[in-house]
Amino acid sequence: MTAIAIIDDDPYIVEIFALTFERGGYSVFSYTDPMHALKNLPSQNPCVIILDLMMTPITGLQFLDRWKTLDPHRSIPVIILSAWDVSPQDREKYAGLVTRIIRKPVLPKVLLEIIGELCHAGEGNEALQ
Repeated sequence: MTAIAIIDDDPYIVEIFALTFERGGYSVFSYTDPMHALKNLPSQNPCVIILDLMMTPITGLQFLDRWKTLDPHRSIPVIILSAWDVSPQDREKYAGLVTRIIRKPVLPKVLLEIIGELCHAGEGNEALQ
């Protein structure tokens, strides 16, 4: 089963999206602590990572800085899903890691459609598997 990772320090957001993705046929790796995600995700191989920006103990951008050092050859699409915008400088800095930036609120159904596009676009692509 295709897996998705969601990293958001709001357990309600994680639960809503996890239920939506599971009903859509995906398995879900849910994290409310980005440090736990950094520890566990390298062995889990999701087809996409959904990442909030404003979290503790590290922010979403700090997560990306650490994520790219864990396995720089992996190419898992990252969707930033946040109420906060990303500065032009950070958009440029993280352009190679971030596939999309979506502002909250977003309907779970809309996010599920985007996930489907990204995950199915990777079928047969060794970099995403």
